[in-house]
Amino acid sequence: MSYLLGIDIGSTNLKAVLFDTDGRLVAKRETPTECVRPDPAHPDWAVWLPEQIWGGAAECVRGALAAAGGGEVLGVSVTGMGMDGVPVDRNGKWLYPLISWHCPRTSPQQAWWLANIGADEQFARGGNQVWMFNTALRLLWMREHEPDILARTHKWLLIEDFVNFMLCGELATDYSMASTTLLFDQRTRRWNDDFIARAGLDRALLCDPRPAGTPLGRVHAAAAAATGLKPGTPVVLGGHDYCCGCLPTGAFEPDVLLDVLGTWEIVVSALREPVLTPEVRRMGVLVDSHVARDRYTVMGATVA
Repeated sequence: MSYLLGIDIGSTNLKAVLFDTDGRLVAKRETPTECVRPDPAHPDWAVWLPEQIWGGAAECVRGALAAAGGGEVLGVSVTGMGMDGVPVDRNGKWLYPLISWHCPRTSPQQAWWLANIGADEQFARGGNQVWMFNTALRLLWMREHEPDILARTHKWLLIEDFVNFMLCGELATDYSMASTTLLFDQRTRRWNDDFIARAGLDRALLCDPRPAGTPLGRVHAAAAAATGLKPGTPVVLGGHDYCCGCLPTGAFEPDVLLDVLGTWEIVVSALREPVLTPEVRRMGVLVDSHVARDRYTVMGATVA
């Protein structure tokens, strides 16, 4: 039997799900995502440990494959929570835990961004509300508090991109994930060099954005040993979880509304073109690039 494998990196659970080629669920395994508070001097700080994210995801894949009892995986794709990232060096070694979206440490950087970039300009270019945990603010925090680590960083991998890297060794992100960073231009679907320069950040730290669905690479030997997947299994670029959830529900068309219930509640619909006006910003919604081709999302969200 032939399968498609999805790996979901969620705030509550890590999941691996096997589907047959008609889209029917065959097997699923999950394990808790462990949010860690490692610094007694800062008890409100929260991180994800890279070894738990990768180890838990690999464990779930092994379990799903075992439950299926054999068959060929035609391809694997990763989706998940977005925003949180890990610095890795040129050898692929992670240098610092992933700062969780639960962590408030970048409140001063949020204030700087609002004062120096501004809410309206940010939305007009990136479609973002400026949230305390956006990726650019983590980079600013690292520059101020861990400059030696940032100097050794080759790439800053968003959490799904980290799992893709562990599977196949490729460094990439998709448009929907890039949309969470504050550094992505929704009209050009390229990095916003203006914002990057004004923030004093290094463009080279960011992976090149590509459309979701782009073939990335193939499962290498070390990942095969960890997951039970066959070496050479294709890895395909996924995207932000709520965007991927729009695909089976039809919410990639503008007349369909989807309510996603999980750690967050997200109400989302699709746009054919980004609408990035101050009036839309003041509604409190975000406009992101979709995983569906030639589409954007408009979404409102709250944490459960």
